[in-house]
Amino acid sequence: MNDDALQRALPDELVRRALESAAEGIALVDGEQDSQPVVWVNAAYEQISGFERRELIGSNLRVLQGSDRDQPALLELREAMAAGRGCTVLLRNYRPDGAVYWNELRVEPCRDSGGRLWWLGFARDVSEQHEMEIMLGRRADELDVAQRRLSEVDAIDRLTGLQSKRSFEVALELSWFSCARDRRTLALFLFAPDYFETYLETFGRVAGDSCLRMVARSVAAAFRRASDVAARIGETEFAAISTDMEQNVLEGHARRVCERVRALGIRNPHAPQARTMTLSGVVLLARPGKTAHWRALLDDARTALAAGQAEGKEQLIVRDYGADAD
Repeated sequence: MNDDALQRALPDELVRRALESAAEGIALVDGEQDSQPVVWVNAAYEQISGFERRELIGSNLRVLQGSDRDQPALLELREAMAAGRGCTVLLRNYRPDGAVYWNELRVEPCRDSGGRLWWLGFARDVSEQHEMEIMLGRRADELDVAQRRLSEVDAIDRLTGLQSKRSFEVALELSWFSCARDRRTLALFLFAPDYFETYLETFGRVAGDSCLRMVARSVAAAFRRASDVAARIGETEFAAISTDMEQNVLEGHARRVCERVRALGIRNPHAPQARTMTLSGVVLLARPGKTAHWRALLDDARTALAAGQAEGKEQLIVRDYGADAD
């Protein structure tokens, strides 16, 4: 049966019913308008996105990415559509309540009998599949070529025995996605010894390495739950993540880590404000799905830690990152 015969055999009403009842989310976008508004979606698209049909029609589908507009997949999508060709991309999308999900979106151009350009979008929620692929290290594009990275870079920091920076970033991304899916909180802790450069100048590298190992043990001792992860992510930066920790215990928990280091009595006689080694820290409580991205969380924590240490010793900054970013 050729295309013309097939078109005559399928009444328009039957086609509409087939599209409406499809399990895959389907959206029709007007390709002739600069804003590329949605003109129709099926019931599955409403269910996947969490948006009602009336909220999507007339809007650009970028509303599903919220403020998370720096995804490389979005650039790939825009370039393909500008060239008039179809493509398939994996996007982080956000439902109206802030919950994140992974959308495998396929777009295809089509023209009607009058030559008008339309785009058909086919959406699938692949969140569970994507999380499993991350855990198995198969999504190289989402984990910065995870297979090669994990095979070439040690998962354990050789000096301290904590997780390495690379393995910590993988753990943070997995925790971020899991907490977003299950609507749980994630606490990111960062610590660094104060005036460590002064200590190095006074006692040398061997003593400095010994000092870092003692700090590492103090950090690791505070994060022993199966879901906790502690790591060394920089020369003197130590990080930890913990899920479902109550907000009212965050400051006390971080302060006890700082007190452990002070109790070690590590002499730092030429430090400007103290004669023993002290520790500063930052704690950010995030609600993944409402805040932008795990890497932004980590970058903000490192910036806050550096700013805090510039103010003096034993600085402790505790912030509700989710509230600040809403």
